[in-house]
Amino acid sequence: MRNLSGLLPKLVSVSRKNVSTLVVTRLILVPTILVALSFSLSACSNRVKKLPVIYSFQGLHTTFVNEDSAKVDFPQRYAGSIFVMSFIYTHCPYVCPMTTQNLHRLQDSLADLQIKGVKFVSLTYDPDRDTPPVLKKYAMSRGINLSDWDFLTGSKTNIDSVLDRVKIKYNFVDSSFVKGKLVYFVHHPDECALVDGKGRIRGLYVGSKLNFADIISDIKTLVK
Repeated sequence: MRNLSGLLPKLVSVSRKNVSTLVVTRLILVPTILVALSFSLSACSNRVKKLPVIYSFQGLHTTFVNEDSAKVDFPQRYAGSIFVMSFIYTHCPYVCPMTTQNLHRLQDSLADLQIKGVKFVSLTYDPDRDTPPVLKKYAMSRGINLSDWDFLTGSKTNIDSVLDRVKIKYNFVDSSFVKGKLVYFVHHPDECALVDGKGRIRGLYVGSKLNFADIISDIKTLVK
């Protein structure tokens, strides 16, 4: 009995310490969890609200022809539609084919995800060589669905008016004649743009290294 009576105060003391520890732990954990939840909700909110207006095609009125030689008023043709725009030329040996392939994959991915209404536009840097038949051959050889994708060409002045809006600079380099035919390349950035239904650029991406998760997430944000 002496042993038990001596042990009882110790047990009570230990029990009180455990209760105190539990209370302190809860006092620490609850604010921590609330702060973490606050950051999580803030991150979700920022994800929905991010996509600032980077540049804009608003107020621009220019004309091109597509791969079928049909007249295309730009950007009016795409008013009300989200579209992904790339800047390429068909004689490009490296970056442009990769960008086009990635956008083709994106087109297929959007179809698989049943995200409808997104259009694609590819504008050439090289109108002298990229005629409508050349552009159509370029697209068909890659199995691209042209029902919602335009490959555009036109005058250099009209092309530059679009490129100026997205601050893209380019120049022709390494010109030479091979068997009497002028051969040259175009030095240009590797960029594609996500444009909303009001003609505003809401995202810029590296076309040849396209991050599919990012651009699809951004498209979903605009679709909402």
